[in-house]
Amino acid sequence: MIITKHGNKRIKERVGLPKRAHSRHVKMVLEKGILHSRKGFEKFKIIYNGFLYIFVLDNGLQPILVTTYQNNII
Repeated sequence: MIITKHGNKRIKERVGLPKRAHSRHVKMVLEKGILHSRKGFEKFKIIYNGFLYIFVLDNGLQPILVTTYQNNII
């Protein structure tokens, strides 16, 4: 699992977690979150605790967190 610089910034800003907790939080999102949508094979969105997390897969099929939004979809 990789978190981009932008992803780290958005987790801190929107979720309010300190940087040292980001990797643990994203691991929980991947394990316990609800798959919202998938675009093709490499892009997907997960909903967890009222936030929408946007991921892409790298060539080794490792998830990369791109950004986080407040979930206004449901």
